Amino acid sequence: MIWKISISVLIFGIFLLSAPGVSTHVSAEMKNVPEGVSAAVINHLLNNPRIKRANTVLKDFLEEGATTTRVIVNLRGSETVDTRNSLKKTYEREYLANRIYDFVDRIIQSLSPAQVQKISSFKYMAGFSAQVTLEGLESLAEDPDVLSIEKDILLYPNLAQGIPLMNASVARSSYSGEGLSVAICDTGIDYSHVRLGNGGFPNSKVIGGYDTGDNDNDPMDLQGHGTACAGISAGDLGADGDYIGGVAWGAKLYALKISQGSGGSAYLSDMVEAWEWCIAHQYDDPNNPILIINTSFGAGRYTGNCDSDSLAMTTAAANAKAAGMTLFVSSGNDGYCDAIGWPACITHVVSVGAVYDAHFTAESIGWCVEQQSCADKNPTWGCFSGFYSPNVPYGDQVTVYSNTASFLSLLAPSNWATTTQMGGGYWTAAYGFGGTSAASPYAAGAAACLQSAAKAITGTFLTPDQVQSTLEDTGDSITDTKVAITKPRINLGKAVATLGGGGSAIYVEPSGSCGGNSPCYTNIQDAINAAVSGDTIKIYQNATAQALMMNAAKSVTLQGGWNASFTVQTSDTTITSLSIQKGSVAVDSLVLH
Repeated sequence: MIWKISISVLIFGIFLLSAPGVSTHVSAEMKNVPEGVSAAVINHLLNNPRIKRANTVLKDFLEEGATTTRVIVNLRGSETVDTRNSLKKTYEREYLANRIYDFVDRIIQSLSPAQVQKISSFKYMAGFSAQVTLEGLESLAEDPDVLSIEKDILLYPNLAQGIPLMNASVARSSYSGEGLSVAICDTGIDYSHVRLGNGGFPNSKVIGGYDTGDNDNDPMDLQGHGTACAGISAGDLGADGDYIGGVAWGAKLYALKISQGSGGSAYLSDMVEAWEWCIAHQYDDPNNPILIINTSFGAGRYTGNCDSDSLAMTTAAANAKAAGMTLFVSSGNDGYCDAIGWPACITHVVSVGAVYDAHFTAESIGWCVEQQSCADKNPTWGCFSGFYSPNVPYGDQVTVYSNTASFLSLLAPSNWATTTQMGGGYWTAAYGFGGTSAASPYAAGAAACLQSAAKAITGTFLTPDQVQSTLEDTGDSITDTKVAITKPRINLGKAVATLGGGGSAIYVEPSGSCGGNSPCYTNIQDAINAAVSGDTIKIYQNATAQALMMNAAKSVTLQGGWNASFTVQTSDTTITSLSIQKGSVAVDSLVLH
């Protein structure tokens, strides 16, 4: 959510008070050092290389007088795990999760519960969050199994229709996101809304999810931010005033509530857990796998790659991408001209800035920006930062508040989005939902439509890198006039058009059913003979073993291990031999026996 200052209305935004990369001063007097703890111990901890941003980690002890603080502990076990390969198939994920559980459990059992109280463990990386005393922090910092310790900080939301602006009207009518799911990692989703399932959980639209903030199975939105994002990305089709359904109205939704209660903030560890939950439950519905994640949360100011700032978050993002999910993250609403927020600055995510979706004529409109913004600034009590930038924005112009930098990925529409509102009803153009928080789910919805088109046209989904490169390469160039940085604004019609020339999918299943897909062959050799260059042959995991031969001037791909509905590779397919006399064959998940 962003701040809007006008004659008639003030829409409040929420900003991070302490974020990664933001230095927190530790008092020189260290006035609140616990009794019996020497200054030497404190200085040792401040200079311990395993404690990332040590002044931030120790702030609760030294400035607040707290007896404990909340941290994330990253263990060395993750260094031995090749997640890129270990997360491709479900059985490999289970094996990896069991290995990590045993390792982390052994470490936790060796710690004093009075000093280190575990809050949660991660599933696909060796680490956990915990409430620790100063003594516990010292013990962890000296443990050889500990790779690093970071503060488990709080994150906050980054807050007519932009569908026509993205040239998405026609594309979404044919490729609506059907056959996949979008996960909204936010404040939850009001699944009782008529455009979000209309009651009950799970339902026909919100088919699953979890509340990592409160650790329960009910991700009902009690704040409103997540509901607005869900409506933009994948709300059900229908006309209610200016609301015409989400971009990917045919996609399903997963609700991941990362905030606690009705609050609008979330701990870093709860966001990590949400991304990991998406990996673990990616194929709960094999006909609608989770392929897109949207996270409109974050803060901080980063002028470059921030992968080293939080090992936990960076690893979680890399794991989700390795599992085949594309992550969209809002760039932030501070008006930075050479920096974006975190976690948008992680290399494994797609960062999204905002353009106005309409022209505003009210000269009194002001947009809150930070002092570091290069926009024209005027002091005012109405902005948290103390500065606003009055301007008359135009449609398809980069918003004055949108954080931008040379390494920003994409632009998408923002103000004012007409979208679903918690409790029923809709945000309207007069009191709309905006900010880069709105731009990111627009991009996520466009990506879902692109994936739906890819499956229909080529027979297979795109990789996360292919999704990102396609949206970037086909986007319309928009220059941020306040800083002269040009970035692509999504053009979904152009993106879908690039899929028309690719190869087709051919299926192999001994009974000849192929989960309803066609063309369907009962043996692999017949599929190879029928294929043309560029085709991908998808093979049922229990297909009959056979000797195969390629003797034609063409290039094909053999993909084994598919389940009966051909929605996910669950294992491998065994063949007796493969002889290539002419042409070329790429193989995936085939085992020679």
